[in-house]
Amino acid sequence: MGLLPDNHVYSYSQLSSFDECPYGFYLERIEKVDQVQNAFAEQGTLIHDLIDLWAKGQIPIQDLPKEYEKRYADEVVSSWPRILASKGYAEKTYQQGLQYFENFDGFKGYKIINTEEKFLTTLSDRSFTGVIDMVLEDEKTGALIINDHKSKSLSSFKKEEKTIYRQQYLYSKYAKEKYGKYPDVLMFNLFKENGLKRFKDFSIDEYESVLDWAIQIIEKIENYEVLDWLESKETSDFFCQELCSVRNHCFNSMPTK
Repeated sequence: MGLLPDNHVYSYSQLSSFDECPYGFYLERIEKVDQVQNAFAEQGTLIHDLIDLWAKGQIPIQDLPKEYEKRYADEVVSSWPRILASKGYAEKTYQQGLQYFENFDGFKGYKIINTEEKFLTTLSDRSFTGVIDMVLEDEKTGALIINDHKSKSLSSFKKEEKTIYRQQYLYSKYAKEKYGKYPDVLMFNLFKENGLKRFKDFSIDEYESVLDWAIQIIEKIENYEVLDWLESKETSDFFCQELCSVRNHCFNSMPTK
């Protein structure tokens, strides 16, 4: 398996990270350098947790706004990107989360089958893990739905629409194993868009294409030599500078003197 241990467990985030920047994957997963968080991820984690606690009956729906307000200052502690902070983005995104919970409809029209379901399966005899944010059933049609809570704006979502469903398709393999069928629908819950839902009908052809992509990425990771790992993005971008967890160790994001 190259530089990875034989018992390495893959995840979608690892595969997409390698696909985007092998050097970033190398720093995070092989060198295991110290990582830094970002405020986007911290807010997303908080909102995921509150939805999960509500779905499990541990927080009444009417208490979600005040729980969000109470926990926000303690849990969203990283700085917002410099280019956004000057535009009042921190307050804007805080208000987006608060508005989401003030208008939260409790996934009306859907039966919640499971929430934050961690799983372990295999891809090409390699271990693969993930967490399905929510498994739903449409109360009218009985359709099985895999849902993912996303912090993206609608415009950002549309830009990534060709690849953003890869995660859902990989998780569909486990759904088939657990529920005896592939999901009928893949859903995204855009909480920064006041809970706007985006849907895609499950396609077996797309599913198989995504499986092929994942297996090819795994094979490439395991065949990489030491010098191959120095391959990175050709130019630094917003993600490199502000969001990448290993940005403090990468020449693409470290400030020049």
